[in-house]
Amino acid sequence: MVKYFKFEFIYLFIFLYLFACVPDTFINSNTVIKVGDRSVTTEDLEKIVNIVSFENGVPKKTVWASINSLIDRIVDGSLILEYGKDMGIALSEIELRGAIKDITRDYPLNSFKETLISRCIDYKEWIERLKEQKLIKKIIEKKTEMLPPISHISIESYHKEHVMEFRHSLRANVTQVVSKTREDAEVIMARIRAGEKLNALVKQESIYSTPQDDYGINWITKDTFPAPLSDVIFSIPIGEISDIIETTYGYHILKVLQREPEGQKGILEVKDEIKNILLEKAREEHYQKWLKELQNNYHVKINHSLLDKMMLNNEKN
Repeated sequence: MVKYFKFEFIYLFIFLYLFACVPDTFINSNTVIKVGDRSVTTEDLEKIVNIVSFENGVPKKTVWASINSLIDRIVDGSLILEYGKDMGIALSEIELRGAIKDITRDYPLNSFKETLISRCIDYKEWIERLKEQKLIKKIIEKKTEMLPPISHISIESYHKEHVMEFRHSLRANVTQVVSKTREDAEVIMARIRAGEKLNALVKQESIYSTPQDDYGINWITKDTFPAPLSDVIFSIPIGEISDIIETTYGYHILKVLQREPEGQKGILEVKDEIKNILLEKAREEHYQKWLKELQNNYHVKINHSLLDKMMLNNEKN
């Protein structure tokens, strides 16, 4: 997805102090960035740098060394939010609660708030910034959802140009039934020897199912399973029923349907992967073009002299 989809947790805090309203001009003020009605003061930017420094475990000087990249992110986010405001795009309370739950679910009761407090971050302010971050994502999704579908011709062309990127290691197509106990496995083995089909027993008796690809094939590579099982898979004659094999997963009875040496994946195997690659590329190109349009529609002003002064002060400290 486009770069705003790739933000790590830290970048939720980048906008913590961004959006206090100030007059349209810099006036002898301490405003560093202004995008539409949104602005960042010197104090705001210092706080943002502190947060990025703390959360990434790097010195503030390191953040200041790449300050232009951070400024770009701030400007891009502000442009998108201004567009969303004008288009009436908003984040619902249900969407916000879901986003909060996704982030805090792995924290014990109240420990998330305590973590924020320990980092000098107000929980209510964090909620507001999270809301803005999720809103940015929603605005981008709405703007890119109408892209045309990726054609099969484009997929074929990409596959031909990048064929060496789509390879598989030694692999086998396997069907297996897995039991909890050896006794259960021995009963299943007796049923197989009595003439029942392994495929039918897999559906009826197996406690695990091997993930299949889009064509119903259970491809297993050498490193997929532990050695006792993997060794049998890559040594047993094709079409032969194995003995009972014990692993940490249970007791396995399997049959290898086919094996293939290391080689290139066919287009049918990788078409969905290529489709996603091309779709992401199209979204990114659309996104960058859209940002340029936003820069023409919303006035962006950066006080470079003030920013240079801040950078110089931080170099001395």
